[in-house]
Amino acid sequence: MKRKTMCFCIVLMLTGITCLSAQMSKKQLQDMYVAYLTSEGYNPSVDKDGDVNFTAEGHKFYINVMADDLQSFQLVLTNFLDAGSDRVRAFEAASYATRTTRVVRVYMTSSNKIAIDAYIFIGKPEDFKLHLKRLISVILTARTDYLDRVGK
Repeated sequence: MKRKTMCFCIVLMLTGITCLSAQMSKKQLQDMYVAYLTSEGYNPSVDKDGDVNFTAEGHKFYINVMADDLQSFQLVLTNFLDAGSDRVRAFEAASYATRTTRVVRVYMTSSNKIAIDAYIFIGKPEDFKLHLKRLISVILTARTDYLDRVGK
């Protein structure tokens, strides 16, 4: 009986430690993203909304900092192009790029701009490091697919 009680106490302690370490504030997430991006040479900054902005391969991205869901990661290529007057063609091209590129959404914003994001689930916040370069790549692939389809 003592052994079962001791094992149960150890499990509770370990579970508690895991739960505590899984909580991060928005500031801690921002600091983690900024530190990693800086180490990779991306020159990041935090904007007034709390997003972490950086430039990669000549394009402006931001990380949506989500302290309320530590197992989610969203990378966004914002407003890279005005949708223009032919909205049907823009929607068709966005649909095509979304369909043909894994993990991304290509969409029109309320200000008639085209944006692209990649949204993934991760085990823990620092796992974003394992996926960042691939997400940048798939977003830029979707951008190319969109531009090819829309004829620009």
